[in-house]
Amino acid sequence: MKRFLLSSALLFVVANGAHAQRGAVITGITRDSMERPVPGAEIVAHPGNKRTRSDSVGRFTLADLDGGTYTVRARKFGYTPVTWDVKLEKNGRADIKLEMGNPTATLDTVRVSADGGCPPRTLDGFACHRKRGGGVFLDYTDIDDKEPLHTADIFRGMKEFRVDVRYGGPAGPIYVPKVIKGFGCIISLVDGMPASAANPIPQIPQNIAALEIYFHRDSVPKEYKRYTSFGPPCTTVAYWTIWARTGG
Repeated sequence: MKRFLLSSALLFVVANGAHAQRGAVITGITRDSMERPVPGAEIVAHPGNKRTRSDSVGRFTLADLDGGTYTVRARKFGYTPVTWDVKLEKNGRADIKLEMGNPTATLDTVRVSADGGCPPRTLDGFACHRKRGGGVFLDYTDIDDKEPLHTADIFRGMKEFRVDVRYGGPAGPIYVPKVIKGFGCIISLVDGMPASAANPIPQIPQNIAALEIYFHRDSVPKEYKRYTSFGPPCTTVAYWTIWARTGG
């Protein structure tokens, strides 16, 4: 009887050890341009949306992956995001280094001005508006979860929007979000200012740090009122890019 129990225990250990070794693995480290570790970075592998965070010394592990080609993306507020393509064999292993660029000020606090307003042209305004509510707020992790190929793909799955395709000439098709309720118009802002040829909406979703959507004029923050108070009551979409300043 004792021999049977011991054999069963050994079989259990071997079986679990085999399970632990199954699947491909990506390990890596996150560093800034000064070679300092970047802890707490969001690490995501696409396809599959497998994710983790870097530890206190910048190390991370993505385990139990299938063989194939993955795009590994590292993002953290205050750092330039970075991607790396990895090709894995079945049960293979890869070790990568992700350099995330120079650190800048991060969104540690929500800044409110003396008149009760939020910072109008810095990324801190997004955090301030999100705390107050009244709209739909997506940060870079929410955007990554959608696995968008185009900026317009961020709006897929929202019942208020559809995505139209326009002919873009030699550059290929252009994907555009359209509102399917109310007046159907959109007022677009980029980093707190109206979108224009000089201040364009990013067409690569990885260049978007955050997004605000307001469906009703009375819910639009006062910092945006000057751009939304005239004409028909349009939906307001405010894009914040990875190049937006922080610090109110």
